[in-house]
Amino acid sequence: MDAQNKQRPAFREVIEFNSLAYTFHDVHTVVDEFYKRVQIDPLLREPFSSVHDWPHHIERLTHFWWTLFGGERYMQTSYSPAEKHYIAGFNDAFLSRWLNLFRTTVEDLLTDSQAQAWFELASRMGVALKSKNEFLKQHANRP
Repeated sequence: MDAQNKQRPAFREVIEFNSLAYTFHDVHTVVDEFYKRVQIDPLLREPFSSVHDWPHHIERLTHFWWTLFGGERYMQTSYSPAEKHYIAGFNDAFLSRWLNLFRTTVEDLLTDSQAQAWFELASRMGVALKSKNEFLKQHANRP
């Protein structure tokens, strides 16, 4: 374990988000399964081809969601999803596909209530990501 990082939560550790309980195992399992699906998706695998260390990516994104749900930070890392997705060429089609794949993943793995709450958060993030992507695109095209 890196000296800057704390020990990651035990799989059975529980956090409450939108009055629903999620275990660390729930979060890790959703992230892991989702990115397995991304890697074989005909559209999404292309922009994600820049990921060369999938286990590390899964760990970082598990941490991202865990802390977004209110869990304690256990990694010292920063996130810049808008910039990374912009650089990878994300557009409306990619975002729509990402959200659909994410929805089916959470629906396959969680209770209906858990899946709905998580998907609503992901959808709001998608709207923000799309807006930031448009902003970056407009500024990149300026002389």
